[in-house]
Amino acid sequence: MSFIENVVTNLLDNQIDLSKTQIILPGKRPIIFFKRYFSEKGYKGFLPKFITIEDFVALYSDLVKIENIPLWFEAYTIQKQFINPEENLEDFLKWIPTLLKDFNDIDIFSKDPMKVLEHLTSIERLENWSEILDTGDKEKLFYKNIKFWENNVVLYKELKASLLNKGLGTQGMILHSAIQHLKNTKLSADQTFVFAGFNAITPNEEILIKHFVANYHTLLYWDSDEYYMKKNNQESGYFLRKFVQWNYYANREFLWTENNFSQKKNIHVVSTSQDVAQAKYAGKLLENLTEYELQKTALVLCDETILPSVMESLPENVKRVNITMGYSLKNSILASFFKQIFQLHIFREKNKAKGYYYKDVLSILNHPLLENNSDVYELCEEINTYNLVFISNSLLYDKLSTWELFFIFTNFEHPIDLLQKLYDFCNEKFWAYSEQQAILKENFLKFKNVFSILISQLSQNFYIDNFTLLYSFYQHILTNEKIDFIGEPLEGLQLMGVLETRLLGFENIIMLGVNEGVIPAGRSDNSFIPFDVKKNYDIHTFLENDAIYAYHFYRLLQHANSIHLIYNNFTEGLNSGEKSRFISQLEFESPHTIHEITASYSGELESEKELTIEKTPALIKAIKNWLKNPVSPTHLTSYHYDPISFYLQKILELGEKSEIEEEISPLNYGNLIHHTLESLYSPLKSQYLEEKSLLILLDTYKDHLNEYIAKELNADLFDRGQNYLQKLLAEKTVEKIILRDLNDIRNGHSIFLNDIEKKLTSHVSIESLGKIQLKGFADRWDIFDGQDRIIDYKTSSVGSLNFKADQLSEIKNNKNFKFFIQLIFYAYIVLNEKSASTIQVGIWSFKKPFKGIELLNFDNNTIFTYPQACELFKEITSLIKEIADPNQPFVKKI
Repeated sequence: MSFIENVVTNLLDNQIDLSKTQIILPGKRPIIFFKRYFSEKGYKGFLPKFITIEDFVALYSDLVKIENIPLWFEAYTIQKQFINPEENLEDFLKWIPTLLKDFNDIDIFSKDPMKVLEHLTSIERLENWSEILDTGDKEKLFYKNIKFWENNVVLYKELKASLLNKGLGTQGMILHSAIQHLKNTKLSADQTFVFAGFNAITPNEEILIKHFVANYHTLLYWDSDEYYMKKNNQESGYFLRKFVQWNYYANREFLWTENNFSQKKNIHVVSTSQDVAQAKYAGKLLENLTEYELQKTALVLCDETILPSVMESLPENVKRVNITMGYSLKNSILASFFKQIFQLHIFREKNKAKGYYYKDVLSILNHPLLENNSDVYELCEEINTYNLVFISNSLLYDKLSTWELFFIFTNFEHPIDLLQKLYDFCNEKFWAYSEQQAILKENFLKFKNVFSILISQLSQNFYIDNFTLLYSFYQHILTNEKIDFIGEPLEGLQLMGVLETRLLGFENIIMLGVNEGVIPAGRSDNSFIPFDVKKNYDIHTFLENDAIYAYHFYRLLQHANSIHLIYNNFTEGLNSGEKSRFISQLEFESPHTIHEITASYSGELESEKELTIEKTPALIKAIKNWLKNPVSPTHLTSYHYDPISFYLQKILELGEKSEIEEEISPLNYGNLIHHTLESLYSPLKSQYLEEKSLLILLDTYKDHLNEYIAKELNADLFDRGQNYLQKLLAEKTVEKIILRDLNDIRNGHSIFLNDIEKKLTSHVSIESLGKIQLKGFADRWDIFDGQDRIIDYKTSSVGSLNFKADQLSEIKNNKNFKFFIQLIFYAYIVLNEKSASTIQVGIWSFKKPFKGIELLNFDNNTIFTYPQACELFKEITSLIKEIADPNQPFVKKI
C-alpha cells in the first residue's frame, strides 16, 4: 500500500471521528488522493478537514502575512527614519531582499531572534578588536561591517514593531505568534490532529507539533524506510532520525518505517546530450507503456525549464496527462511584448534621449503579437529610409495617433501611470478574445492580475520615480506567476516537479534533469549570515537543503519498481554536465544493480544541402538582359565570392534591405572619405599639384568632411561615442593622404591630377556572347613623374599585390583576386580606349594612408602595356562566360 493509503486505513481501523479531525500536510497536492482513498475504502461519513502546515499556523495567529514588495517598502521607511535618511531606494533594493530573508529564517528557526542578531554584531567586534584600537577611521571596512550589523539590529526591532502594530507579519513572525497564541488558548478537547508526511521540520514547527501532542489527541505519520533510517551517514534520513528520538516515542511506535527501498528494483541511469534529448528519450519510454501503466507513472522534472520540450515529446498513446507545475508566465509571448515596452521607457529615461530609441520602437511595432497595420508599416519604412535612430514624439503622433496602442509612447508623468494603461489594455483584450483563443485569453488575464497587484502595492508609494525601479518590481511579481494547466489529477500520466511528489507513490518513475547543481542545488543560497552561525542556531544551510531533496529523491525511489534517472551530460554555461551525486550514491551504496545507458538523439535533421540555382530558360533570358547593360568589376567580384548573392541582386535585381545605422558602417565610412577627397581635389583637376594648394587643403579638409556629414549622414550621431571616434579617424586619414602628396612633391616628384571619380567605359568581344560593354569609376587618375596611374581607394587593409605568371591557373584562389579583377579591369579599359600608352594600377588603403599606393605587380612588373592587359583580362572574361553559360548553375560557396 502507498503511504496515503496506509494513513487512511489506520485512521479508519482506529475508528477516529473524522468529522472532528484535521489532517495537516506539507502541501495541497496530496489532498485529492486522500479523498480518493477514503472513497475507495467505502467511508460514507464526513471527511476530515485537510489543511497545509502554513495555513494551519496562520489559523492560530492574529497576523496577516505581508507580501515581499510591501515588506521592502516598510523596511525602506524604517531605514530612512531610524538609520540613514539619505538611503537611495535603488541601492537599498540590491541588498534588502537578502537581509529580510535572513530575518525570516532567524524567526522561523530560532527561539530568540535578537540573540542571533546580537551574536552577529559581536562576531564583527571580536574579529576586528585590534584594528578598532589602532585606528579611529570609520571608513575602514571593519567599521562598516560592525555598523551594518548594529543597524540591522535596529532595523529588525523597528520593522517588527511596525508590522505588529499593523497586524502584519512575515512567515517567521506568524509562526512565533501562533505558538504564543496556542500557549494561551484552550482548544476543544474532542478534536484530533493528524500530522502526516513531514520530513524537515523547523525547531519552531517542532514546538508547535509537540504542543498539540502534549495537549490534544494527536497522531503523527511519517513516510520513511529502513535503508536511510538505519544509516547515520545517509542524508535522506537526517531529519527523520531526529524525530525518532522524541520522548513521544518512548512508549509509542514510530509510524512508519518500512523496508521498500531494498526490494528488487529495475533502475536505469541514462546519460543524454542536451535537454531535448532527455525529453525525447522520456517520450520513447512512455511509448511502450499501456494506459494502465501510465496511470501508475510519474514523469518528474528536477529542472522545470525543460517542461516545453517534454510536452512536445509526449507520444500519441498518452491520451491524458496531469501537469502540476504550471508554465512560467515570463516565457510567454506577452511577457516579451511588455518587456519591450518597459525597455523603451528605460532607455529613454537613462539616456535622456530626445526621442525613443529605434530598436525599441521597431521591436514593439514588429512584435508577433500585433496585427498588421498600414500606419505601423509606413512608420517602420520611414525609420529605415531616413536612418532615424531616435524617433520623435511628433513623428509618432503624426503616424500612430489613431492606433490603439499609441499610449505606449506617452510621456508618463509618473512611471506607475504606465501600469494602469497596461492593465486597461489587458482587460480589454481579455474580453475581446473568444474561448477559441483560450491560451491568449488566459495570458491576458494573468497579466491583468500582475498589473493589478503592482498597482495595488505601488500606487500609494512615492518612491517609484523611474522606470528601472518599476521594471524590477514587475519582474519580481512576474517570476512567481505561472499559467496553470487543466487536467484530471487522478487520471493518466502525472507530470510534476520534485516538491509536488510529496506523500505520493508511483510504480514507474521517469526523472529528468538529475544533474548536480539541480538536485541537489548545492551552495546556491544567498545570505549575510555565516555558515557557522547558522549551524549554531539550527538555521538551515545548504547541507540541510541538500538533505531535504535527498529525502524526496529516495522516498520516490522506495515506492517505485521501475526507475529511469536521466541527466544532461552536455557542458554548457552553468551546466556542468555532471550527474547528481544522488545517482553516484545509488551506484556505490545501494544494494541495487544500476544499468547505465548513454542515449543520443540526432533529431533526424537533414544535412544542409548545397544551394544551387539551375539556369532555366527564364533565367538565361534574364542573364542576357543583364549583359545588355555595361558590366562593372563590382559585379564580377560579387559573382566570384558569392554567386547566389550576385544572382539575387544583379540578375533578379533584389536589393538588400537597408538597416538603420547607429554606428557608421564600413561602407558609409568609406563614402565619407571618398566624397571628402573628391570635394577637396576636384578644383585641382587637370593641373599639377603644388605645395601651396595642398597646404590649403590641409586647412580646409575638416570643413569638407563635416559638410558631407551634415548633408548625407545624421550629424547628431557624430557628437559622441563610436561615431565621433570614426569621424576623428576619417579626418586623420584624409590629412595623411594630403600629407603623402605633399611629401612626394617636396621630394621632387611631379603629380598631374588628370581626374577624380572618373567614369571609364569600353567594350570587349567575347566568343558566343559578342560585344560586351564595360564600365567602372576610377577614384583618382593621375600622372606621377610622367606615368599614368589609376588609383582605387579602399577602406580595408591591402597586402602585397604581387602575382606570378606560373600561378595564373590558380589565381582565382588568391585572397587578393578581387583586387586583381578591379585593377586589370581598369587597366584594360584605359588601354583599350587608347587613353594612355602604358598604365600603372593600384590600391590606396585608408588603413595605411601615408604609405601611399600599393601597385599591382605581375612578374615584377608594375607598368602594363595593352597586350599584357588583354592577356590578363582573359581571367576576367572567363567569369563573364561562366555567368552566361547555361550549363553552369549558380552555386552557393561555402
